[in-house]
Formats: sequence, structure tokens, C-alpha cells
Amino acid sequence: MKGTRRIQLSESFLATHQLNSDKPAADSLFWKMWEAGKDIANKTLSTKFIEGIKNGTLDPGTYGAFNISDAYYCFHGAEDYKTAVGRASDLTLKAFLEKKQKSYESFNATFPKTWRVKDTSSIVPTDACKQYANYESSIVTNEEPIYCLVVMLPCEYLWAWLGATLSPAKPDNLYASWISGNNDPSGAYTMGNFIEIYRQYHSLDEDKAIEIYKTAMEHELLNFQSATD
Repeated sequence: MKGTRRIQLSESFLATHQLNSDKPAADSLFWKMWEAGKDIANKTLSTKFIEGIKNGTLDPGTYGAFNISDAYYCFHGAEDYKTAVGRASDLTLKAFLEKKQKSYESFNATFPKTWRVKDTSSIVPTDACKQYANYESSIVTNEEPIYCLVVMLPCEYLWAWLGATLSPAKPDNLYASWISGNNDPSGAYTMGNFIEIYRQYHSLDEDKAIEIYKTAMEHELLNFQSATD
């Protein structure tokens, strides 16, 4: 069952903008934000949804409903990146945001075949999913464009961390493809490295970034919890 939200960037794009997908430095903002929200990540790991993924016992109907609700988030994510592109003045940041927008659009194009939905008009998301999408949109609309990456980073790395923590999946686990499909932090690492380079030349409020990141992590937790409520 397809469920990964991993958004990848091409090697040519990474080379053009002197980026890499290596693990960020130990003293980077990436890890400061992650440590600030680590307790939330552990709570997510203990949700009934993730326990069901781990043990292969999750009701397939619940899994499907979660993914359709999550499609709502992803469709809005593409629009949020588009908004950030329009607001960005730094050319490298603009290019990075635009690439992420296109990546989301490409991923979203799989939904009509995978889950038989093509846009948000026919989706009834959980309240938690809708609130999460609204929070991200508010950050993208009201804060500097770099914070778009900050607010999007939890969904990129938390899912990869969950996949890595649950690996290896038993071959007969119905959700083995979800676990293996999400077990790749390269996209999140690239975002973290970009943020680190950006903050060397531009202003970025570290405390604000941590607060935005933690709030997005809390929305991730609520989103997973809502799947089995």
C-alpha cells in the first residue's frame, strides 16, 4: 500500500545549488529543532495508527481514510509552496521552494490513480488535518519565506524517522511498503542543510523557528491520533 510522502530533489538540482543530502552537522538548527520536538515524535510512535503499521494490524479502512485525508494536506502543501515562491526575493531560496512545489505537484498527481481523488473538493479531512494545513498556510502567508521550510520540515523528517524506527518490517506485514517507503531522510536532510546555509547570510530567528517547528510537530501527532479516534 502506497503511503509515503517523501519528496525528493534531483542530483542535478542539488549540484546546481551546491546542496547535499548528507546528515546535517550535529550543532545545526536541524537537530536543535528535532531535539525540541523529540518527545512529540516519541508520542507519535506510540499512537494506535503507528502501532498498527508496525504490527500489521491496522484496519485497512482506517489506513485508506487516513491517506485520503492526508491528500488534503498534500494538495494544500503544494499551494503553500507556490505562495512562498511568490513571496521569496532571494533567488536561491525561490528556486528551492519552486522545486519543492513541483515535487509536491508531482506526488499529488499520483492520487487520482492511488486513492481516486484529484483535488480537495471531494475530500472531507479530519479536523486535525485541516487545522494542520491551516497552520502551515498561516506561517507561509505571514512569516518570511524561509519559515515555509521550517514549518514543512517536521512532516519530511518525522515520517522518515518513523520509517527508520519501524524498520525492518516483517515481509508478511501488510504495511511493509509504508515502512520501507518512508525510511529515507535525504529530503529532510537537504532541507536542513539548505536552512543552515541560508542562515549564514540572512536573518533567521532561531527561537521562532523552534517554536514553529514544535507546533507543526504537535499537529503531526494530532493528525496521526485523529486517524483512529
